[in-house]
Amino acid sequence: MPSVPAQPPVHLAEMPMYCLYQAWSQASPVFVRLCEGRFGITRREWRLLAAAVEYGPLTSAELAATARLDLVRTSRALGSLCEKGWADRVRDTHDKRITHVMATESGRALYHAMLPEIAHLNDLLMADLTPDEGRQLLHLLQVVAQRGARMATENVVTDKASRRQGGTRWASAKSQT
Repeated sequence: MPSVPAQPPVHLAEMPMYCLYQAWSQASPVFVRLCEGRFGITRREWRLLAAAVEYGPLTSAELAATARLDLVRTSRALGSLCEKGWADRVRDTHDKRITHVMATESGRALYHAMLPEIAHLNDLLMADLTPDEGRQLLHLLQVVAQRGARMATENVVTDKASRRQGGTRWASAKSQT
């Protein structure tokens, strides 16, 4: 049973989802500058390249699931990775309908060049924590991520957003009344 705080948060800054977002959004521009400025790769391309290197040949759907991206974004970023020569699509030898994605030699070289730099950024981000606090935070973030995945599959919120119309369904419905 999940623990419930004695008093519900009164301010947005007291809510874990908001704090996680703030931590991500504060560090993200530094990561983007490293990826795009120094290495010429987007964050999305990096996630796909890292998945291809770390988990071996994957189908596009497996790659999308591993990188936590939708298939359309995966397809676009994968096309870009292939154009840059960092990934290849290879037909399955047994079933020609299946295509596997794998990192090329230059893609693996890029991954290995970037990984220490990204590890350094992570170290800088965690510099105000003790090593034990850092390990505990990492573990807790993994627990929270697993819980978030379960919430998504359990359809905790069944409402659908309609961003195509410039806002949420709620905002669209409210404007019609």
